[in-house]
Amino acid sequence: MDVKRIVGLLGISLLLIAPLGAISLDTVIGRAKEQSNRIQLLELNKSNSGITIGLSEVEETLGLSVSGDMTFRETNYGGTDTHWTVQASPQVTILLPNDNNTRITVGTTNLRKALDASGYWDADPSVGISHTFRFGDNGDNLSDLKLAQQKLSIDFQYDTSLYDFESSIYSKIMEILGYEMDLLEAEKNILVQQTQIDNALKLKTVSEGSAAYRSMQLNLVKLENAKDSVERRMAMAKTQYEQLTGFAYEPVDSIQDADLTFSYLPTGDTKVILAAMDLEIAKEELALNQRRTVSTSGVKTVPSLVVGGGAGLNYTSSPTSSVAYSVSANASYSVDNFSTDASVAIGISDTGKVTPSVTIGGSWSNDRTIASEAMELQRLQNNITIAEIDYQNALLTYQSDASQLETDILTHQLNVEAFEQEVQYRGQVLSDTQEAFDRGLVTQTDVDQAKLDVELNRYQKTIYALQALILENRAKALQL
Repeated sequence: MDVKRIVGLLGISLLLIAPLGAISLDTVIGRAKEQSNRIQLLELNKSNSGITIGLSEVEETLGLSVSGDMTFRETNYGGTDTHWTVQASPQVTILLPNDNNTRITVGTTNLRKALDASGYWDADPSVGISHTFRFGDNGDNLSDLKLAQQKLSIDFQYDTSLYDFESSIYSKIMEILGYEMDLLEAEKNILVQQTQIDNALKLKTVSEGSAAYRSMQLNLVKLENAKDSVERRMAMAKTQYEQLTGFAYEPVDSIQDADLTFSYLPTGDTKVILAAMDLEIAKEELALNQRRTVSTSGVKTVPSLVVGGGAGLNYTSSPTSSVAYSVSANASYSVDNFSTDASVAIGISDTGKVTPSVTIGGSWSNDRTIASEAMELQRLQNNITIAEIDYQNALLTYQSDASQLETDILTHQLNVEAFEQEVQYRGQVLSDTQEAFDRGLVTQTDVDQAKLDVELNRYQKTIYALQALILENRAKALQL
C-alpha cells in the first residue's frame, strides 16, 4: 500500500467520524424532555401527586344531610269505623366546617295527620345544637407534618430525576464519543499494520506464506476484529441513546459552560430535611398516642367536652288544641377511662305549669388493652430512636457526598488544566511535524499521527465539557 492510499483512507475515516457540528446540547436536552417516555411518566406522576395533595387540602364546606320516613296507617275501631293517618319524621342535620365539631339538628319525630273529617294532627318540632371542645391536638399537627413532607419529597424527587435524566444523556454521549475515539485509533492501527506488511513485502524482509508474514497477518486480523467490536458497541450505545432520548443520535457541536460553584449547606440537603421531618413525625406520633387517652367504640381520642342544648314544642289539635314547650341543655366530659354527663330540662305546659329536671351520670371502665398499649408505646419510642439514627446517617451521607463532590470538582479542574497544556503541546508537535515533513525529514504517516492526536484532543475536550455538566448537576442536587 503506497503513501497516497494511507493518507486517503485515514482522511476518509476522519471525515466520516470526526464531524461534531450537527446539533447543540441544549437542543438535545430540550427535545429529549419533550419526546422521552421517561420524562412523560415523570410529569404524569408529579401531576397525580399534586392532585392527591390538592384533594387533601380542599377546605371543608358546610355539611348538610336530610333524612326521614313516612308511614301510612289504617285503624279499624269495629264495623265501618275506620280511620287513616299519615305519620312522618323529617330531620335536617347541619355540620359546620370546623372539623364537624358543631352540629345543628332541626326536625320532628312525630308529625301526624288524620285523613278524615276530624282534621286531627299533632307535631313535636325541635331544634338542637352541640359543640365539641377537644383538649389537645387530635392529629392535625401530624397530618400537617406529613403533608409538608410529601410536598417536599415530590418536588425533590422530580428535580433530582430531571438532573439524573440530563446526566444520563451526557454519559451516553461521552460513551459514544469514547467509541469514536477508539474507532479512530483502530483505523490508524489497521492502516499502520497494513503499511508494515506492504513495506515488508516490498523490501522482501518477509515472504508470503512465511511464519513472520502469517504473524503479521494475524495481528492485522486482531486489529480488524477489535475495530468490529468497537463498531458493535458504538451501535448498541446509539440504540440506547435513542431509547433514552426518543430520537436518533446526532453529534453535538455546542456545549454550554458548566457552573462548578458549590456551596456547602451546614444543615444538609433536602434528603437531610426529609429525614429530620421523619424524626419530627415519629415524635408527634408518640405525643399523639400519649394525648389520646379516651377510648370510644375502640377508637382512641383526646379528652373532650361536649356541650349542647335544644328547644322544642309539642302541639296536639284533638280533642282540644294544646301546646307544650321544652328547653334543655347538656354537657358531657370524657377523660382516660372515665366519663361524666349532666343535663337540665324544663318543660312548660299550655297551662303554664313548669316541670324542671336535672340528670347527672357517669361511667368508668378498666383498660383491658394496657398490655398492647405498652407495646405500642415502646414501638413508637423505638421509631424515634430509629429516626434519629436515620437523620444522623443522612447528615453524614450528605457531608460525605459534598466532600466527594468538592474533591471531584478539584480533580476535574486539575485534569482540564493538564489537558489544556497537552492540547498546546500536541498542536506544537503537529506544526513541527508538518514542517519536518515539508523538509523530507519525516513520513506522511508521522504527520497523520500528529493530526490524529490533535483530532482526539477535540473529542477529549467535548468529554471534559460533558463531565463538567454532570458535576454541575450533582452540585445542584446537593443544594436542593
